[in-house]
Amino acid sequence: MIHNPIIPGFNPDPSITFDGKQYIIATSTFEYYPGVALYTSHDLSSWKYHSSVMTSANGFSLSGSRNSGGIYAPTIRFHNGRYYMVTTNKNGVGNFISYADSLSGPWSEALFIYKDGIDPSIFFLPDGSCFYTQNGKGGIFGAFIDPDEGRLLEPLRLISPGLSGAATEAPHIYMKDGLFYLAFAEGGTEYGHHETVGRAENIYGPYEINPVPMLSHAQRKNHPIQAAGHMDMVELPDGRWIAVFLAIRVPGKPLLHNLGRETFMSEVTWKDGWPVVGDNGRVELDEPSSLETVHSAEPFVTYGDDIASLPVLRVRTEKAGAYITEGNELTIHGSVPLSEPLGEPSALLLRQEEFETVFSAVLRTDETLTGKAGITAFYNSDYHADLFLERNGSGLAVTFRRRIHDLEAVVSRKTIAERESVHLEIRTDREWYYFLADGEEIGRAAMASFATEGTMYMTFTGTLLGIFAENGDGVFTGGFGFRKKEST
Repeated sequence: MIHNPIIPGFNPDPSITFDGKQYIIATSTFEYYPGVALYTSHDLSSWKYHSSVMTSANGFSLSGSRNSGGIYAPTIRFHNGRYYMVTTNKNGVGNFISYADSLSGPWSEALFIYKDGIDPSIFFLPDGSCFYTQNGKGGIFGAFIDPDEGRLLEPLRLISPGLSGAATEAPHIYMKDGLFYLAFAEGGTEYGHHETVGRAENIYGPYEINPVPMLSHAQRKNHPIQAAGHMDMVELPDGRWIAVFLAIRVPGKPLLHNLGRETFMSEVTWKDGWPVVGDNGRVELDEPSSLETVHSAEPFVTYGDDIASLPVLRVRTEKAGAYITEGNELTIHGSVPLSEPLGEPSALLLRQEEFETVFSAVLRTDETLTGKAGITAFYNSDYHADLFLERNGSGLAVTFRRRIHDLEAVVSRKTIAERESVHLEIRTDREWYYFLADGEEIGRAAMASFATEGTMYMTFTGTLLGIFAENGDGVFTGGFGFRKKEST
């Protein structure tokens, strides 16, 4: 069985390559640091976070990036001993490429390619030349490129207008049996999302487009998997093909999702010279396969861990000086509030991977607490719910706060008895996020508060759970992350 999603939580726009020893998937990160997450598997069964491409080591920062701006869809490729990653930085940079001779880096600085358009991809031909594609006004554009310099060797030209003309994007080129195949997404990355493919004898086209989508759930409105598309494929050593693609899981409420766009996988068959994903373009959460995928445990971070080796996200920048570990403790130097527009708050965040889960952390509440510190369910600066503690003239106060659109409110605040530390939890199900302090529920927020469909502008991310501090220090002990939810 393939148990989907293979990389759960906010992991959209997957791209896959094989370096002869392991498979690598790259996913988008938008306004979060570090940029472009990399996951690896030796056998396609279990995927683990490996590292990220864009870090402070190659000058990466997203200061000033709007919510759901920043790093859009990456493409990862391996050629002649070198890894290449091409993507878009919507924060004023445009399309760029970075490369490394080791998957662990160092990765080169961003090499500028082209300002306009998104979703760049590269394809290495048998003669070693490299063809670059991206979407643009009117369809898919392409040109040969020097991938080690990021330099276009010729002007971009339109190679396909697509089929529907509706959000033709995410192009990838493949070769099979002497033909070039151009796969691309259409319909927008919402409920009409689907994957289309064309084929041609020449890489520039013209491409004959198959009118039947190779992947689509647009007509399966009651299915738990929706918005499937933005696909990439890889040929296995034995000649089989598999596809990875984004989709969303719907928790039960119609047209709402809160985990973000996730990475799914399915086998590809070739019928009459056309690639088809899954069962005639349809996929399942659990589908029969010669592969057997296994879900890794949700992450739990201890403060002796190297945070760079874990899928921990920050907002826009590394801000390394804000996080100081000593033994089994982590001090977060708080600065701007979580709601600061274009802000760079002091927060360490993990992707929420399942509808039903428990996130926990322990906060010291002695004299080391000099600001507001606690836990957050964070979608972005305009959508989050927070449980935090602070010291005031009355003693130790615990506060539950919510932010929705342009409205922020303290929902509840109470003074509690003095204690050395407080165990904080967020318990989630398909309806609610429950916020607890030492086992007592302080507040709750509806799942719809973090649903992409409920935001006031187009967004592309997913819910993150984490720890933070504002306007002073908070000291956390033991670790933070996910524990197995207790049965009730």
